[in-house]
Amino acid sequence: MEPTLFANILGIIRRYRSRFLKATLMVLISNILIISNPLLLRHALLTFNEGSDIAFSKVLPWAIALLIIALTSAYFKYWMRMEFVDISRDVEKEVRTKLFGRMQEQSQAFYDKNGIGEILSRLSNDITAYRDLIGPGLMYPLFFLTLVVPGFFALLSISYQLTVIAFVPLLIIPVMNFILHKQIFRVAQKVQSFLGRMSSMTQEHYAGIRIVKSYDIEGRLQSLFNAMCAKFAILSIRYSCLQGMLFPLLTLFTRIITVLLVLFSGLIILYSLGNLSGADFVSFMWIQSYIFFPILMLAWLMPIYERGRAAYDRLYEIYHEPIEVKDNPSSELKLSKESDITFKNLSYSYPTSKYPVLHNLNLHIKPRSFVGLTGPVGAGKSTLFQILSREYEIPHGHLFIGDHEVHEYSLKALKEEIVMVEQRAFLFSKTVAENVKFGKEEASEEELELVSQYADLHDTVMNFPERYSTVVGERGATLSGGQKQRVAVARAFLVDRSILLLDDIFSAVDSATEKRIFRSIKEKYAGKTVIIITHRVSILEQMDRVIYLKDGQIKEDGTPEELKGKKGYFAALADLQKLTDGGP
Repeated sequence: MEPTLFANILGIIRRYRSRFLKATLMVLISNILIISNPLLLRHALLTFNEGSDIAFSKVLPWAIALLIIALTSAYFKYWMRMEFVDISRDVEKEVRTKLFGRMQEQSQAFYDKNGIGEILSRLSNDITAYRDLIGPGLMYPLFFLTLVVPGFFALLSISYQLTVIAFVPLLIIPVMNFILHKQIFRVAQKVQSFLGRMSSMTQEHYAGIRIVKSYDIEGRLQSLFNAMCAKFAILSIRYSCLQGMLFPLLTLFTRIITVLLVLFSGLIILYSLGNLSGADFVSFMWIQSYIFFPILMLAWLMPIYERGRAAYDRLYEIYHEPIEVKDNPSSELKLSKESDITFKNLSYSYPTSKYPVLHNLNLHIKPRSFVGLTGPVGAGKSTLFQILSREYEIPHGHLFIGDHEVHEYSLKALKEEIVMVEQRAFLFSKTVAENVKFGKEEASEEELELVSQYADLHDTVMNFPERYSTVVGERGATLSGGQKQRVAVARAFLVDRSILLLDDIFSAVDSATEKRIFRSIKEKYAGKTVIIITHRVSILEQMDRVIYLKDGQIKEDGTPEELKGKKGYFAALADLQKLTDGGP
């Protein structure tokens, strides 16, 4: 996207130049025909004035000619409008596609800084305002030029005195534009920005409607939203007042000019101040009525232009937001299925936080090993997973997979061998089967059922009325927390990658289900690298290695037996769980 709206419009005209040329020719033909109608009528009236006998047979050809010209002009005007509408829709599609692609390239840090509601507002309201500008914004100025220029010469050929009076409004438009356009633009920016805030609030609270209802705060949120609506209404009214001020003012000017034209025409005819006949007067007034319409149209267009410019600035801002996670698409490196993972002196802080989550972390994970990560909340465990799966960017030289630094791989190569199951599983409002096969749509029914059995999900799904065709609702609303986690685990099992990252997937399942799922993981992922974040000691005791994180640093590292013998953090966690579970 170009840095300014003007540059963007020039780029659109260049890309669609053949269609713009076609539309320009159509509007030019249409407007020349419009102007020729009054001139033809003038010629007819002058012809009739020369003879005393006016028969119907003489009037009919002129009437048919006027009708044919009007119909032909309407035909070209219709297809001109259709062409501009098509161009604006194609530009809208192009911008939406670009922005959608750009949003998918962004890292998780981008979504941490920008609310989903704000992003959706820009991708809907702002694009609509921009599209409205591209359609009428390009069509009406062209319509204005192709009508006013021929009209000016037509009027000049009838009476140069009246032409000077008729074109006074053209001098008023730049003055009014200079006075009002900056103020309209500022208000339009505030309107679009406030609309984004309202969309963000709406999306957030409807997404969390269960929490809202459980805490019985609907009334308080209603009051907050009412207050936002009141502020938005004030801004919108202010914008509408500025927008509505132009049209009445220009209408007033044009009506004054019409009265002046009638008065001056009367004086010229009565006192023979020029060669102005009644036919000239009728034709002149008809043509100037055509010219005044596009002048009023420009007054209506200016607020649309200012709002579209404000919308384009917001779209440009979000499109050119830097992509933090840099891809290396030219790389042909592939991850070995037996790649080790090495963190070297890694420190990391989230973009929205000043405090580091990880401090000089050094860690080496051997291939084909089962590693457990544990530690208190906020220790940096999930952050480690998100960095490893390239959701956040880190400086070069701190993460190595196999024999290569992580930035040497393309993102595609990493995603082909790494899969992560998050603690809060996200499900789409689709069927169970579609959610499980999300990463591998071509999977067969046998594969679907097999991975579901591994995830201890198959028996549960078979009890659903529609089995695997059961729609789970938005974010899996019809499933329990444990069922959602098992769908996510089955989804990861199906893609069958060499590095499996599991973030506290046992938090919402009972101990019996936990054992069955972990047994499946040990069986299916034998010989692969599995890293599990969990607080369940029963799982950690079966790992090849346990790492205890606290305050972004590794406090303990070793086999479960070694750590129990140290009587440190892990041993304390094990003792605490024994007491909680009612052990000796």
